[in-house]
Amino acid sequence: MVEVVEQARWLRDSVGVRAIDAGMLRVSGPDRRTWLQGQITNDVQATATGDAVYTLVVDVRGKILADAWVLDRGDALDLVLSKNQVGPLRDHLDRFLVMEDVELTPVDARIVTAQGPRAHEIEGFACDRLGTGGIDVIDGDLDEIVARARGLGGGLVDEAAWTLARIRAGRPAYGIDFDRENYPQETGLDPIAVSFEKGCYVGQEVVCMLQNRGQLRRRLVKLLGDSEPATGAKLRFGDADVGEITSHAFDAEAGGAWALAYVKRVHAVRGNTLTSDSGPLTIREIPGSHADGPDL
Repeated sequence: MVEVVEQARWLRDSVGVRAIDAGMLRVSGPDRRTWLQGQITNDVQATATGDAVYTLVVDVRGKILADAWVLDRGDALDLVLSKNQVGPLRDHLDRFLVMEDVELTPVDARIVTAQGPRAHEIEGFACDRLGTGGIDVIDGDLDEIVARARGLGGGLVDEAAWTLARIRAGRPAYGIDFDRENYPQETGLDPIAVSFEKGCYVGQEVVCMLQNRGQLRRRLVKLLGDSEPATGAKLRFGDADVGEITSHAFDAEAGGAWALAYVKRVHAVRGNTLTSDSGPLTIREIPGSHADGPDL
């Protein structure tokens, strides 16, 4: 069996493949594009058939309801997201259908993702899930795609390798590292999932106010320590609790453990060392941009 660290290396250096536990919500009808443009944080106004865009859906408070890849299928826009998000998101979006000629339809689909700098050599929608390049194949043959990946110096990766690569990349996962109580900027996803140039969408006022005049109370950070902490472990600075671990993975290549955590803004500084029950962890990266100004 190929070790986790080798599989994670494929995701970084060549191409790693896995079937993902995802569902699909199809947005169809003549008004699909203009209507969806008003529901999501990123811009799909000018996409063409075959394009893919990563986006968030936020509520009127600016809090994240879901994250998704929007695939332009030509005659429809398909939202690829976690299976358990499909039903709640459909219910949410349906509330904003008034006179528009739009249909929302859950679609059964098998989704295989190939991630890494050589993934583009496999045909699919360009969905870069880990920051190294990547594609998603809808209803593709997993064995066939894995065989192609092996020819490119990669192969099939398991959940542990995917988690390690994701945390190395500083990419939070919905339901693990963020949920309905997070603003986009807290997660560090705003540079890739939010357009600050597009027109109005639900929750835009709060998201833009936070970007332009607000200040985050906490930030997602990536830390490295000698020992692997537990999910939910408290992070301390001196005697004060300043954060909490959301996900973690041991990395034999780094000789330690990576973790993602939310940390109070004043302590979310690259190079700061925080302590947990497992030992010290040092902040190595603060994903995304930073909002300055008074508290929101």
